[in-house]
Amino acid sequence: MRTRGSAAVAADWGPAGLLGLLVVADAVIPGISLTGFFGLAPLVASATGAPAVTVLVGLVAVVAAVVSGTWDHRFGSGQHAAACVLVAAQAAVAVYVAVVRLRRERELGRVRAVADVAQRALLPVVPGTVDGIAFAARYLSAAAETLVGGDLYEVVATAGNTRMIIGDVKGKGLPAVRLTTVVLGAFREAAVSYPEIERVAGACTRAVSREAGAEDFVTALFVDVCSDGSLRLISAGHPPPILLSGSSGRPVAVTEPSPPLGIAENFTATASQWDPGDRLLLFTDGLIEARDSNRVFFRLDDHLADLAAATLDAALDRLVVHLHGHVGGNLHDDLALLLAERLAACDRAAQHTAPRGSPSSHSA
Repeated sequence: MRTRGSAAVAADWGPAGLLGLLVVADAVIPGISLTGFFGLAPLVASATGAPAVTVLVGLVAVVAAVVSGTWDHRFGSGQHAAACVLVAAQAAVAVYVAVVRLRRERELGRVRAVADVAQRALLPVVPGTVDGIAFAARYLSAAAETLVGGDLYEVVATAGNTRMIIGDVKGKGLPAVRLTTVVLGAFREAAVSYPEIERVAGACTRAVSREAGAEDFVTALFVDVCSDGSLRLISAGHPPPILLSGSSGRPVAVTEPSPPLGIAENFTATASQWDPGDRLLLFTDGLIEARDSNRVFFRLDDHLADLAAATLDAALDRLVVHLHGHVGGNLHDDLALLLAERLAACDRAAQHTAPRGSPSSHSA
């Protein structure tokens, strides 16, 4: 806040300082007249200051231009009058520029506010705890000016299952965001409509095929969790999840992976088991393909112990810190992380199901 305050003070006093410097130089340097340059001060003010500030600086510049005729002994001459008119014209232009700039800044602010709301609506709010499973999520966008990109995740609780998806849309920008919404919409509807996870994946690939271009596709991982801890997984060209037990972990083997959504037509699920107390990490390739300045990939295996932190949020925070340290703070690809823990019976009794609208944590 002090830095922003100092910058604001510098922006306010900069034009005044410039005008004062010009006036002093005009008064003490013999043989030259800098009066016509006094109009630079309101022009500088118009770049960052409010219109009222620009008007004030402009008026002071015009008054200084008129008064300058007394010390250079040109008062009332044609040259002096021309310089005063020039400064007045520059001041008028500066006020116009400040007014237009302020109007456009306000319009841009409204557009950004709408865009921010729209982007946040695309970031799913995962439940804190539901059906004996605790969740935490992070989304890191590679572009500093955006909150979301082409990665996606979602959790849907049905009558007998808890279903998860994490995916990565090929490409970036608005086309990728549009396809993200298509996949999320298809998954949310299909997850509560079909008892088989294969049919859920099929509904998503049909939605992608209808909306995607000829070279577009989406990698995705579907996870179906039954109340007894049995898992059914479908990998559509996506990295398998990591099953964490204590401080160690291993990828869950997917026996029959499929091509990405938009390319695959049929899917086969792989059965596995998830024991109480174990954690499941779903991620996009922005994690394992992150590189440092020497083009060395981020080694997830070296940081599995961090994912055993006391809380899921703390575990993801530690992983993100290590990732930022590896890449030097600048991600080159979007990243989605979804960490889930199957609670033991005593933990389930102590936990209350979080409301669907409870906030999840997102890092930018």
